[in-house]
Amino acid sequence: MIKKMEELKKSHWRAPFKIYFLIITLVGVIGTLISVGILTFAIGKQILITNDEYIAWDRYYELDNCNSTMIPKPTKADPGNYWLPTEAEKNKCKTEKKVELIQARKANFKTDVLSWSIWGILFIVLLLTHYPKFKKSNKND
Repeated sequence: MIKKMEELKKSHWRAPFKIYFLIITLVGVIGTLISVGILTFAIGKQILITNDEYIAWDRYYELDNCNSTMIPKPTKADPGNYWLPTEAEKNKCKTEKKVELIQARKANFKTDVLSWSIWGILFIVLLLTHYPKFKKSNKND
């Protein structure tokens, strides 16, 4: 009778820890899968989509602004003077904008890789520290 009471107390005490280890293990698995998935998507997108395709797909409106943006050319008589850009100015604007968009894409890619790698590492550490304890707590039963 005393032995059964002790076993009941131990199993009752272990139940919250089993649930805790189960939840944290699941969070580790799901978080790792999501991190790896997003990381794979970001790398694949960078490899498969060229810079020209990226600009045409996602940021073409910024190049269109070069055609319609008025250029301020103030004079002493008219400080609020604006002119339409010439073809040379439009081409210069588009070239500068393309360089800017490609640099922004590279920076965004590096930020994605860095952040999701860190999240992936954190979830893997969480999984590797809690899964053995979860397995051990279930083995004792």
